[in-house]
Amino acid sequence: MKNRSKTLIRHHRERIIRKKWAILKDVMLLESQYMPVRGTLSKGKIHCSCRMCRYEQYHKIPKAKFQAKLKAMEQEIDEYVYFLFVSLF
Repeated sequence: MKNRSKTLIRHHRERIIRKKWAILKDVMLLESQYMPVRGTLSKGKIHCSCRMCRYEQYHKIPKAKFQAKLKAMEQEIDEYVYFLFVSLF
């Protein structure tokens, strides 16, 4: 997308604003008088740092990638210990 028109840029900006507006309104239950100015919602992150948005991190649940690595390392250690145990007898 080398040449983006202003209409395309406006469309995507409005789409992101609508998405963040819905999160603030429906999930965080903000009333209209406490909502930020719509233009400020076009920048930054969508999620916040509340417990609901950062559930895994708050409850110290490792991601699937790290769980798989941990399981592989544990299996490797078990195999090594089993090898040492068998070689002794």
